[in-house]
Amino acid sequence: MNTLNKTVQQFTTVYHVEYGKGKVVSLTPRQKDQLVMCFFPKANTHDWCLLSALETGTDDYMSLQPIKHEAPKDNLSDPLQQALDNLFGGRR
Repeated sequence: MNTLNKTVQQFTTVYHVEYGKGKVVSLTPRQKDQLVMCFFPKANTHDWCLLSALETGTDDYMSLQPIKHEAPKDNLSDPLQQALDNLFGGRR
C-alpha cells in the first residue's frame, strides 16, 4: 500500500474524458495500490480508477491534468468492422 501518497488525497481535482472536472471523494487500499473514487458534479455521477494509473497518467478516462473531451478509440480491427458492417447493413 502506498502510505506516502502526497499528490492525490480527498478533494484533489481530477479530469474525466466524458464528465469533465471532478474531485476525489475517497481512497480505498487495494493490496499494493489504492482505488480512487471521484465525483463529477456536472454529470452528477462518479467513477473509479487506480491511484497508480492516475498518478502516472496511464488511465484512459481520468487524469490529474485537463484532458480533451474525446473517448478512447474503439479497438475493433478493420476486418471485424467490415464483417459487422456487412452483417448489419453497413454504415450509411
